[in-house]
Amino acid sequence: MKSNRFPLSSPRAALLALCLLPAGSLLAKELELPSQEVLAKPNVEEDGYQAKRASTASKSSVALRDEAQSVQVVTPKTIEDFQVKSLDDAMKFVSGMTQSNTLAGTQDGFVKRGFGSNADGSILRDGIRSSLSRNFSATTERVEVLKGPASLLYGALEPGGLINVISKKPQYQWGTRIDANSSSFGGGSLAVDVTGPIADSGLAFRLIAERQHEDYWRNFGEEEHSLIAPSLSWEGERLRLSLAYEYKEYSAPVDRGTVIINGKPAKVSYNERFGESWAKAEGIDELLTATAEYQLTENWSTRLTYGWNNERYDYAEARPNALNASTGALSRRSDGSEHDNQTQYLAWDWIGNAELFGQRHDLLIGADTERVDNFRGDTWRGPAVGGFNIYNPVYGNLAAPSLLNLSQSDRRDELHSRSFYMKDNWHLDEQWILVLGGRYQRFEQLVGQGRGTLFTPTTDRHDATFLPFGGLVFQLNDQVAFYGNYSRSFVPNASDANTGQAFDPEEGRSYELGVKFDLPQGIGANLALFDIEKENVVVTNNSVSEAAGKVGSRGVELDISGRLSERWELLGSYAYTDTEILDDPTNEGNELVNAARNIGSLYLVHHLQLPQELGQWKLGGGARYVGERAGDNANTFWLDSYTVADAFVSWDSQLLGEKTRLQLNVRNLFNEHYYPSSGGNLRVAVGEPREVRLSASVEF
Repeated sequence: MKSNRFPLSSPRAALLALCLLPAGSLLAKELELPSQEVLAKPNVEEDGYQAKRASTASKSSVALRDEAQSVQVVTPKTIEDFQVKSLDDAMKFVSGMTQSNTLAGTQDGFVKRGFGSNADGSILRDGIRSSLSRNFSATTERVEVLKGPASLLYGALEPGGLINVISKKPQYQWGTRIDANSSSFGGGSLAVDVTGPIADSGLAFRLIAERQHEDYWRNFGEEEHSLIAPSLSWEGERLRLSLAYEYKEYSAPVDRGTVIINGKPAKVSYNERFGESWAKAEGIDELLTATAEYQLTENWSTRLTYGWNNERYDYAEARPNALNASTGALSRRSDGSEHDNQTQYLAWDWIGNAELFGQRHDLLIGADTERVDNFRGDTWRGPAVGGFNIYNPVYGNLAAPSLLNLSQSDRRDELHSRSFYMKDNWHLDEQWILVLGGRYQRFEQLVGQGRGTLFTPTTDRHDATFLPFGGLVFQLNDQVAFYGNYSRSFVPNASDANTGQAFDPEEGRSYELGVKFDLPQGIGANLALFDIEKENVVVTNNSVSEAAGKVGSRGVELDISGRLSERWELLGSYAYTDTEILDDPTNEGNELVNAARNIGSLYLVHHLQLPQELGQWKLGGGARYVGERAGDNANTFWLDSYTVADAFVSWDSQLLGEKTRLQLNVRNLFNEHYYPSSGGNLRVAVGEPREVRLSASVEF
């Protein structure tokens, strides 16, 4: 197997920055849009940690209190103060989110209201489904989380919700920011972010570049990436155009974590891996997004959106195969594969409002087409090799993958769809909003594997589905709004690999009731009650598969954020989630894997009152509690609850440029040993120990 298919020294990343050239004319005046603005440049109002608006639930910027759904936002201020470096970091501030199997730490994976896994299609980049393994980067401005079924606007999804990572956009005012940070694990990163107008052309540009190289916190390995992301925007009297590109080369360790013995993680050295130095993922990520928006009338605009993202990577692991619990002897396999995953997306949306019988309708009408193509090429599967002991690990007796398995190579998993959708926020009067919507989606699905004459299609089907949505909002006053909704979701099932039998798609339905607060002193909160069921879950018993399974999730969530007083700010959340396998030959009555019943967090930030010449000082800290979770659907073992505390201190001044910032963050302040997720009894993720991170930035 090739050890470095995508060298980080490649000049391609630098050359790609030259692909965007300025053109156009000077913007004469600020483009005025109707009350619902477009996704590419949302009219987002924020006050520190509290967001007032979001774009994910309606594909346009809408006040949170007007939505009949729960939407949580991780704001730019939260990202900066708590030095968020990944989606795992970001989800600490959102209720009801736990980590799922992350494929040995190489992929984003989250359980949302009890449902979800890695590569489940629930992570978007600027409203477009992402095929990338990791989705948080130096280009991220904010993260929006839409709870519950979101198939109305985004198609095939698990019913727990989605995560939308929103990128930084070009600005028409000059600004440059340089960020540097170092980690106590070893190494650090350097990033540059430059934006501004291009002469008098009417164009604005943004260029973000980052280089990161850090030691992996366990006993060997390195994490590194190089990123460059140019973007352009142009605004005329009625027309707005934008073009954004992102390129990243990366290398990351593949770490299967630890193993379970007698129902608990093995009592071994916390930082010693069970893998080999060649176990890593190396690849290239690319994203391209283009939008054209035209203001038709004072009340109506139309938007055309094209998105493409692609990830090509090599994956190699020392896969745990079998464990002797008495002696600690672990047999491992040399497994590896080459992947090429991509998403192509095209949507045409009409956004506006209309008056009918004296009542306002805020409308979204659209059509889209999407192709999600996942391809696994050369696949290596080695025999099980012993000679490794978890209590006294000795490395080097397992060679890198070299045995090509033709029958498992060239696996295709493709989903192509075309849809029409509509959403109407119908303002019955000053207090009541009725939300109605529907999506009709036709799709083709192809799944199969094997090279040449060995290729066997296990799924080749065409189907269609209709997904309704209904909601109601009652705005008691400017501070309190009640809401409720009913919605549905779907995810196509693959056919049985042995028999080729096709199954109907998984279908989810959800009921939700909630109340939203936007208090004048600066506190916002969302309290939600939900009940979700998903059926047609494929289950296997005695080698016979059937789409008869049913699972359920119900619970309560509370998210609160904002300013307690002039110098105190708050971020808090709590979720109680009761999951159950409702219909299954062997696991009926069990809880779903990686879904915690109780999750809570509380973070406080204090602005110190000091003389102005000493700069602005902030102290912040708090903790997140995650309750015990089932390690598998059979509930044969459980992961213990844990509490992880974080703290920071920051100093802002005008020492250099417009703003100079120095910051010290301590993650896992009390060095808690914890296990955030499970992929099975031989694949349990190990949480990071205490880390001290020092960062500095300057803006001018």
